[in-house]
Amino acid sequence: MVGVTPREEKLRENKLRWFGHVYCRHGDTIVKRADRRALGSNATGRGIPKLTLNAVVSKDMCLMGLSDVET
Repeated sequence: MVGVTPREEKLRENKLRWFGHVYCRHGDTIVKRADRRALGSNATGRGIPKLTLNAVVSKDMCLMGLSDVET
């Protein structure tokens, strides 16, 4: 009604902006290594398996209508 962007959309934008900075970093930094691990991975846990950062970012990009561009 007042033209304010929903919170979820702003959070997605910020997450994608951060991921863009991480993606462009050089070398094997700790952040790049962490994105290859499953978030909270627990092999013996119950419920739905945790997603990797790449899976979360891909889902957010799809929701925002963006395409994955490889450089």
